[in-house]
Amino acid sequence: MPSLYIIGQWGPEAAERCYGPFVTGTTAQAQDVDANIFLMMDGVMLMKKGMAEKVKAPGFPPLPDLIDAFLEAGGKIQVCSNSVEFRGISQEDLRDPRIEIAGAATMIDETLKHDKVMFF
Repeated sequence: MPSLYIIGQWGPEAAERCYGPFVTGTTAQAQDVDANIFLMMDGVMLMKKGMAEKVKAPGFPPLPDLIDAFLEAGGKIQVCSNSVEFRGISQEDLRDPRIEIAGAATMIDETLKHDKVMFF
């Protein structure tokens, strides 16, 4: 099965842009592509409890629905350890216990083991 690693940097301040990783991830899954997402910088804010519910962009489905669908289909979401620390976010603050806090070394390892990498 082909694999895709998606790196997202945009958070609630850019509603349309923050949808990119999740629309791409769920679409890849629908096409039988193994997809995983790594969020860094402001993108980590989307995984804080209650934050995705505040993000809305015309023409897009609710962001929480996309996130839940991605996880339910077996996708993995990782958030940058430095970015969450910088923003005072802990594991308990994350919207789902399946979301992993990971460092740069993990991001590099994941990038090298996937067939393709996309940045948003």
